[in-house]
Amino acid sequence: MIEYKHYDSSYETEVLKVFAESFVNYPLFWGAFEGRFKSEKKLRSFYERLIKGIFKATVRKDDCYIGIAGGKVRAIVIVEKPSDKPVGFWDYAVSGMAGIIARIGLMDTLKYMELSDKTEIVVKSIPEPRWHLYFLAVDPKYQKLGIGSGAIRDFLIPLVKTNGGKLITVTTNSEKNLAFYTKNGFTLIKEETLEYKEKTIGNWSFRMDL
Repeated sequence: MIEYKHYDSSYETEVLKVFAESFVNYPLFWGAFEGRFKSEKKLRSFYERLIKGIFKATVRKDDCYIGIAGGKVRAIVIVEKPSDKPVGFWDYAVSGMAGIIARIGLMDTLKYMELSDKTEIVVKSIPEPRWHLYFLAVDPKYQKLGIGSGAIRDFLIPLVKTNGGKLITVTTNSEKNLAFYTKNGFTLIKEETLEYKEKTIGNWSFRMDL
């Protein structure tokens, strides 16, 4: 049984570990920089700093909830309400991303942020008020047990409905997630390919009308 509660900093170490491990091979985070480092060890070190900075920047503006079972964090849900302001450069700058900027350079950092923004162009063009599922992470040791589906069915949908919401959107850059979101009630509205320097990254946009 998973119980969801608002994230607070007392869970930071555990949450960052689950978050980083959940997205370790995610194309937008890992794939965009693969090949730029001489060893996988250096790539992994860079990735861990990147993903932790992304998490800290995102929760400055958006609501984060953690799913607890047996006293441990099993799932993380980060959602943007219609009234939330977008995460910007300053949010990243004050969230431990200085080392990232120094490592890849300011221009490439800005290009990467532009790429990240492009992943949401389709859903942001929707005129209706929407709740956006920014991140859904499940501890890899507990994946394929229905926790992700339960997070949507038993937590996210009731949360949005209780607050008067009628639309949830989500984007993914991993093709393997398509079946998961379709199975859980989302409808694919656009498939596209984005570019970052010499890399190409798939992008799929979904919506769920409640």
